Amino acid sequence: MKLYFLSTAFASVPKGLFVSGAPWKSVCFPILSFLIEKDGELILFDTGMGGRINDEMKPLKYRHNWFFNKFVMKTEFDPGRDPVVKQLPRLGLDPNSVRHIILSHLHWDHAGGIHDFPNAEIIVGKKEWEAATAKNSHRHAYIREQYERIDPSRLRLISTVSGKKCLTFPDSCDVFGDGGFVMIDLPGHTEGLMGLLLTMPSGRRFLLGGDSFYFPENLESKSPKSKLMKKLVHEQDEADRTIEKLYDLMMKEQSLEMVGCHDHRIPGRFNLAPEYYD
Repeated sequence: MKLYFLSTAFASVPKGLFVSGAPWKSVCFPILSFLIEKDGELILFDTGMGGRINDEMKPLKYRHNWFFNKFVMKTEFDPGRDPVVKQLPRLGLDPNSVRHIILSHLHWDHAGGIHDFPNAEIIVGKKEWEAATAKNSHRHAYIREQYERIDPSRLRLISTVSGKKCLTFPDSCDVFGDGGFVMIDLPGHTEGLMGLLLTMPSGRRFLLGGDSFYFPENLESKSPKSKLMKKLVHEQDEADRTIEKLYDLMMKEQSLEMVGCHDHRIPGRFNLAPEYYD
């Protein structure tokens, strides 16, 4: 089994926006998708930016997303080069081999590539799906056209099972029943955000945290996002408690490698594809 880190765009923000108390100096970071190659099949955790994003942001109801993308999280993105579906052939991989897409949440920079993989099963938390398809969800960082026309036969809604403990979390969901892909609730950034505990055959473990934290400093200093950032993306106070829980987990499970989808130390802390981890 192999784990690849794919950057579907690079963006920049003042660090103090993403990490409360940090200097307001601009830093560059990737918008990540994680690719797992397992037994001849491909599994994605989040899809990152999709090639249709410029058109998807044109409707007036999504202009707040356009503004955020252009003036807050200043994104460099080439639709002909950067989407996951464009990167896979360069890695010698067939996009048609993507069998499952697991989503931390459905914000536009995480769900943008769903329609690039029409044969893949879409796995997302039930709470997240309900929030993303609720009336007026377009007022938040959702672009409904990215996911609302999915064939229901492709959609698998999951929930954590009460009492099925995983690490320090009381509830979890074993996605494939083999212990390798276990989802946990990390609410706050969105109501239904979930993280993935990925256990490799070697025993190496990764916690892919979506946007439960943005930068490593959120965990290292137990620092939430800034009040301004939380207001911009409609975060709830539970987001702060999630960071505290992840900090406690990091202290207890020091071999666990925790990665957010916007880690500014990548490449470096981890390297992008074609390098992989096993």
